[in-house]
This record gives sequence, C-alpha cells and structure tokens, in this order.
Amino acid sequence: MENKSWQREIDFHCTFGVWPFKKSLDITPAGFLYCGELFPLKTITRLRWGVDQKRGGPFPKYSYYAAFGTETREFVIKTRQKDFYEHLTQRFWAAAGKRMLAEMFAGLRKGRSYGFGDFSVSDGGITITRRGLFKSSEQEKYRWSDLKWGIVNGNLVFTSAEAEEKLLTSASFLWTDNAHILSVALALLQKSGQRESLARAAGDSSQK
Repeated sequence: MENKSWQREIDFHCTFGVWPFKKSLDITPAGFLYCGELFPLKTITRLRWGVDQKRGGPFPKYSYYAAFGTETREFVIKTRQKDFYEHLTQRFWAAAGKRMLAEMFAGLRKGRSYGFGDFSVSDGGITITRRGLFKSSEQEKYRWSDLKWGIVNGNLVFTSAEAEEKLLTSASFLWTDNAHILSVALALLQKSGQRESLARAAGDSSQK
C-alpha cells in the first residue's frame, strides 16, 4: 500500500516545447523517461529549480526552470506556467530529492563533504574558497554555530552569526545543483536545536 501511495505521489507525464521540437518527460518508479531515454532514479544525482525574473516593461516577466541530471548529463525544462512548474518540482522532490537528502546525511556521517558553488558542506560546518586573481586560493572554515542562514531573493544566504550584515557566501536555487536539498537539511538542523552536527539533525528532528 505504501509503494502504491508513493507511486501516485511521483507519477507524472508532460510534454513541453513547440512543434516540431516538442519534448516529453515521464516520472515513474522506473525513473525519469526523457524523450524516450530512461534514467533510473538511483542515477539522478542533481536537481535544481527556480524563477528567473526579467524587467523589460511595466510588468516583470517570469520564467520557471526545473533541471535534473546524472553525473555526466543535465536536462532543463523552462516554462511560463507556474502551476506546471510547481507540480513538476513536487515530483522532482518526491522521486529523487528525498532519497538524495538521505544519501547526503549518510555521506556526512562518513566524513564526506559536498560542494555548492564556492563553498563545501561537511558535517560540522562549511568551507568557503576565496579565489584571487593574483594569489592562490584561500579557505575559510566556519562551524554551524558561527553562522546564520536564510533565503533572500532566491538564494540560500550565509552570514556571520556575530555580524549578520556580513555576507559570507550564497547559493542560487536556480543555478546551483542541489541547493534545495541543502536548504531542507539546514531547516532540520535549525529544528533540532543543536549547532554541531548536520547529519545528526535528521535523527534529532525525527524524534521530536
């Protein structure tokens, strides 16, 4: 019964684009079937989605993007239809996002780190890489207790806990792979009430 409920949660079929360049996507327990090519769910390693706003007149124009990919390939769907975008990204999360979140927590417990643009995340905090034009890269490490974070204009933003006006780094939900997954992990860390271990946050949260 649980499997059938999950199947109903993720089942999705859509066609998009204009003839003769129409494309199709099916999401099922078998995987993501994109234009007739099947990518099993376990091969999906990156997701991203977000809104691009352009101002060219009295009213802003919105384009909605949703992308999924494997280790070597990426596929992007662009639409102006907000309802379609919301239904699609809900399926992205149910079909692959939850599993990727669990895998990230498992990897953090084993000492892995995960990159998001110019910073990487480990169990105990983040490491920011500063790249200069005329000098070698420098790394700055921050524990979770040193940081504050939030969502600003479609970006996951990190500031210093002591000086919230000091922007340390950020990740765009639209352009940074798996930023949504990190955001959910950080929400669990916030909910857990502790600021030492990101991996422990999942267990602490489930017990509350």
